[in-house]
Amino acid sequence: VKTTLALRDKFGISSFIETGCYRGLNVHFWGHYFHLVIGVEKSAEFAEVTAKRVVHQGNVQIIRQDSPTYLAWYADLYRTWAHHLDLPPVSLFYLDAHFYDPDCNPDHRWVVRDELQSLQDFPNCIIEIHDYDCGGLGHLVYDGEALNMDLIREDLLGVNPDFHFYGNTRAGCEVHTLESIVGIAGLVADDDTLETLAYHNSDRLKYRGILYATPKPLDLTLFPLQEIAI
Repeated sequence: VKTTLALRDKFGISSFIETGCYRGLNVHFWGHYFHLVIGVEKSAEFAEVTAKRVVHQGNVQIIRQDSPTYLAWYADLYRTWAHHLDLPPVSLFYLDAHFYDPDCNPDHRWVVRDELQSLQDFPNCIIEIHDYDCGGLGHLVYDGEALNMDLIREDLLGVNPDFHFYGNTRAGCEVHTLESIVGIAGLVADDDTLETLAYHNSDRLKYRGILYATPKPLDLTLFPLQEIAI
């Protein structure tokens, strides 16, 4: 959270786009910190649950659509209308629409690759990828293939060949408890939040890796991150 807010302030970001909403805890939370939050969710069930959660947040929009299609549309809209519609200079994409289907075509098993390909030649963005292998932190592995730079390097550089890459560290992780979330805007101790806290009951689940791709280098004295080589 602190890293994302620091990126927001450094790059003047006003819009936060999340793919994979699940039950909407994340978009509800970020609706308190960004001018515009867009949640993209393919599942009708989770899109409905999320829409109900944010129904009173006028700055949060829920899109029921597969994320690669929506991101391609967003990128095209931005390129065409950025100056006319006064769109923000940098958009932040939080990519978390991971899923595993053993019957899926192997070329499309990693949704994040399709998402990045939808954002090709779109340098005006910061990308955060959840469940990334930063070393020593929880991450995804499908059929022996990890979500790491070897998997997505080409797709990331296709978005912006000048990206700078960073990962979080265990020391920089802040793990919340039911008691610690009291008073934090956007966090509510409802059943879904309690279920989420209960689920993250192991080190692998508590300490999750996140990749940050930024269009300009970061001062690592201000960001609790490690640089990731490409």
